[in-house]
Amino acid sequence: MTAKSERHAVLLASLAVALWSTVATGFKLGLRTLDPVQLLFAGALVSTLFFWVVAGWMGRLRLPVKAVGQAAVFGLLNPFAYYVVLFAAYDRLPAQVAQPLNYTWSIAMALLAWPILGQRPTRPVLLGIVLSYGGVLIVLRP
Repeated sequence: MTAKSERHAVLLASLAVALWSTVATGFKLGLRTLDPVQLLFAGALVSTLFFWVVAGWMGRLRLPVKAVGQAAVFGLLNPFAYYVVLFAAYDRLPAQVAQPLNYTWSIAMALLAWPILGQRPTRPVLLGIVLSYGGVLIVLRP
């Protein structure tokens, strides 16, 4: 990786973290008028429409029916199931308490992927998951 591409990657990662750090406020504002499932449905609908427009613009709208069905099943597992729980947490907790839970989505994806993909976690990965969730628990302590 060149120094220029590394700086570019760090810039994009920093931008993603900066933008993602505002979601707690957005979720709390959305939950003032919608329940968690309604908010998730609205977000999924907007995202789906956006990606259909982008895919159409790029000329990539044709997908095999099997791929669409498979994506729908996986979408119900994660992010749908995860976000129903997360939005319920945002609905009940202050945003600064619920926000650290939002950063655990990658751990939830790894946990869901193991049985689906038939993989076994390695010791370092399990240690990382325990440390990550442990950190969230420390942050959430009063």
